[in-house]
Amino acid sequence: MSEEPANKPEILVVDDSKVIRLAARKMLGSDYEIHLAEDGLIGWEMLQQNSNISVVFSDLIMPNLDGMELLENIRNSGDDHIANLPVIIMTGHDDSEAGKQKVFDAGATDFISKPFESIDLVSRANSYARLSRKVVELEKKTGYDKLTGLYNANLLEEQGAKAFSFADRHKLHISAAYFEIKDFQEFFLNYGKNVAQHIIVAVGKRLQDVMREEDIAARLGVAKYALILPMTNRHKTELVIGRVRESINKLVFDTGKEKIRVNFVAGYATSDLNGDSSFVEMTEQAEDALQRAIVSTTESVIYFDDDVEIDEPEVVITEQDVQQA
Repeated sequence: MSEEPANKPEILVVDDSKVIRLAARKMLGSDYEIHLAEDGLIGWEMLQQNSNISVVFSDLIMPNLDGMELLENIRNSGDDHIANLPVIIMTGHDDSEAGKQKVFDAGATDFISKPFESIDLVSRANSYARLSRKVVELEKKTGYDKLTGLYNANLLEEQGAKAFSFADRHKLHISAAYFEIKDFQEFFLNYGKNVAQHIIVAVGKRLQDVMREEDIAARLGVAKYALILPMTNRHKTELVIGRVRESINKLVFDTGKEKIRVNFVAGYATSDLNGDSSFVEMTEQAEDALQRAIVSTTESVIYFDDDVEIDEPEVVITEQDVQQA
């Protein structure tokens, strides 16, 4: 028996037809991890939550958020990875050439006609997944986020591990603080790409303003940042987070409609001076604390070991959950 290939490329299929979704999964499932969404709104949420998706196949006519609107959200995203994703539009016999041209002008990468043959779907998936992988590999080699100039996740891991190793050898404190801009998706949807990118860049600049020379700052997601703080214990980390909050609270953004301010939630963790932790463990603890802060209705900053009561978010069951149950 052959083993399952590790780290399959991930593909998102968005279509309100269950038949089409399941057909795509059957045709591509042996070589790819397939995510299914029954409308553009669910598909957009999946893209926000999963940076490993490398290709999107989308129908045009769907409820809630149609294919054209999903394509516009993708191309206008403040996250370069999402904005540059290959998007293949699945068209029907009733779609006019003028309609196809409009979608192509909006940024569609390619088209495939329904009902599609397996060879057509697989060949497009293979071609665009390879292209997407090459783009990701190139971005990793640069080491820097193009929008803010901060480290990207790859360089953060590399330099953060070195800083942690030094702290561990010399029995020094080191901390990780993760930040996320609150309600960023609402800012993007309400005010557009230019305002969203202005917010991303300005927050990144404020992080650089408060950090010391030895600190490490990175942008990890659309509106998510990290600070690695050598020689910094829990109390001092709280002071740094307070300075970041004070600095960001002074920002005012003119949207053209109104002036707005932004705030953030944060999660942080510190190393164990007994040498029982690792850089990966520390960042995972900071990430866990951040996720708890995101869903908390009472706390905006959480230490990984804090006992904070969190309201469980409403669980939304998707078809994919049912399929995998």
